[in-house]
Amino acid sequence: MALFALIYRYIDDPDAVSKHRPEHRAYLRSLSEGGELLVAGPLGEPGPAGGLLVLDVESAERVQQIAEDDPFHLHGVVTERTVQQWTVSIGADRFPAQLSTP
Repeated sequence: MALFALIYRYIDDPDAVSKHRPEHRAYLRSLSEGGELLVAGPLGEPGPAGGLLVLDVESAERVQQIAEDDPFHLHGVVTERTVQQWTVSIGADRFPAQLSTP
């Protein structure tokens, strides 16, 4: 397993974001309960509205599939997404025991 950061940028329509947020959060809860999602939350100012998910999955392809299945994506809320593999080098003790650092 590897850690990945999935960064979303949202449309400039707070009403649409709010409308689909409950379904999006239910989806994220299911990923968390399944052990793939470690943490997630909105990104604040400065910059455009968006979100950050930290995933513990087998591949970047799995991250892409998770993003494709997200209700925010399905309803057109996500305008841009970035996937990057991530290594915890400082503060690993704050994460679940299964995480390792190089």
